[in-house]
Amino acid sequence: MELSKKYWRLFRERLTGWQEDYMTRLVKQYAELLDGDLPASSKFWQLEERINQDKKTPGVRLQLKKSTVT
Repeated sequence: MELSKKYWRLFRERLTGWQEDYMTRLVKQYAELLDGDLPASSKFWQLEERINQDKKTPGVRLQLKKSTVT
């Protein structure tokens, strides 16, 4: 099924908002991690690992082509 130009444009317009909302939730989770009772070094390394994992998720980074979305 081919996406119409109207729906493709609507999807592209909304995608940035969805990604921004997702990243806002991530930042809140990071803040909770930093507010924890762990030593600073543990928080730092946990946060670094978490950010590296989250950078790879579609909510943060996503490349789409109309031809691949069906």
